[in-house]
Amino acid sequence: MTTLNTHEPVPGTTALPLRERKKVETRAAIHEAALRLVAENGVEHASVDAICSEAGVSTRTFFNYFPSKVSAVVGLPSFEITDAQREAFLARPGERWLVRDLCTLVGGIMDATARDGVDREAIRHLLSKRREIAPDVIKFAAALREDIVELAEQRTTPERAQLSVTLVMAAVDSALHRPLDAAYDQEFTEWLFDAVMTMQAIARESLD
Repeated sequence: MTTLNTHEPVPGTTALPLRERKKVETRAAIHEAALRLVAENGVEHASVDAICSEAGVSTRTFFNYFPSKVSAVVGLPSFEITDAQREAFLARPGERWLVRDLCTLVGGIMDATARDGVDREAIRHLLSKRREIAPDVIKFAAALREDIVELAEQRTTPERAQLSVTLVMAAVDSALHRPLDAAYDQEFTEWLFDAVMTMQAIARESLD
């Protein structure tokens, strides 16, 4: 049986208090086990008990961290807006820099998943191999998008909030479809904003 003690420390957690570091390591262990077992056996045949055995945790601990097998695969609840991110976003003025601030918000959420030990590249591989989990992943992404739109609506009109978030999420989709071995030569948030600016430039050029 794989136990928590055999897992490598999650990058970026060494400065955390021991209690918080253990939480991140436990979440990462469950996530890694779910990824591997679902990749090998499919969702139906990768039981919660098997995932718990692989991760070295109890069933109760599993459900303290994740509500379902698919949520463990994609690393939820890491894909959430934190109170600090919410406050920072709303502290900015109205529509000014709205798109850049949305890029910062989304980039921060993506970075947080990496700090929590979420293996995004492995998730991409799994989605291509086990397409039966795609509907649940789409549902999670839609819920996150709805939360971001509601937040953006506090700085602009509902219509402009929808369009702004759609623009940023289109850039995220582009990033997710890059080759798996493609390297970013800048931080993801900056790459995201540059991608949005490129899309806007392409749209303007198509009207010339």
